[in-house]
Amino acid sequence: MLTAIPFILADGTDAGDVVIAVIGAILGLAQIILWIAALVSILRSERYTGGGKFLWIIVIFAFPFLGCLGWFFAGRKAQLVKQGWSEPAAT
Repeated sequence: MLTAIPFILADGTDAGDVVIAVIGAILGLAQIILWIAALVSILRSERYTGGGKFLWIIVIFAFPFLGCLGWFFAGRKAQLVKQGWSEPAAT
């Protein structure tokens, strides 16, 4: 891949364009890795039921960058209030 850069520049392409393309490719790859990590983390989370996981997956599909950040900073360690079955009070 690095051997192709002199040929690209020989065609009249500006070096700045190549740098921007490389930075864009790196940021795109980082976004994909972040999205996959968030998806795996959501699916492995024991704090949420199926419905909660489904909602978080919808959020990361709708907002890929902000949704993933929201999951890692707020959703992953959220304090959930679970209402379970309790024994009726004795009279």
